Amino acid sequence: MKRPFLLVMTFAAASLLAVIGCSDDDKDNNPINPPAETPAWEGTWLSAGANVAPLLSQFFAIDSVRVTFNENQTVALAQHDTTTMTWTNNSGTYAVTESASGTIHSIVISYTGTPSFDQEGIIEVTDGTPDMMKLEVVQTVPDIGATPLTPAQGFGADPTLGTINIQNYVRID
Repeated sequence: MKRPFLLVMTFAAASLLAVIGCSDDDKDNNPINPPAETPAWEGTWLSAGANVAPLLSQFFAIDSVRVTFNENQTVALAQHDTTTMTWTNNSGTYAVTESASGTIHSIVISYTGTPSFDQEGIIEVTDGTPDMMKLEVVQTVPDIGATPLTPAQGFGADPTLGTINIQNYVRID
């Protein structure tokens, strides 16, 4: 009588271990529903020195720009003004429309602080050590008559601005 009881208990223990061994870690390797990748642009980026777009540094006395694109589509912007030696901050929302091919995507940013304004343009992130982000946006609201570039046009294609509006960033977080 002892032997069948021991056999049942061994089988029960083995079954329990098999169930415990099947955790949700397997979801990460599920080919039917693979985990979503974090978009390359999410994170905190810094543009300083020669990386600051000449348009900002020469005409608006900006020597550093820090931008954070969050997972929930919110954005935080901080710019350092060399005239006042202060940082100005703004926040809002953003949306990136990925291009069907290529690494350059469309972006729309709506800042809701003071001042409130919208920007549109293009964004590209390059993996590396460190990761780099290129951003070329123009103000669209209030309308200043600028036309946003498209991924097909590429960076520096604006006939008026050329390359002076390209902002280069380094990932810092």
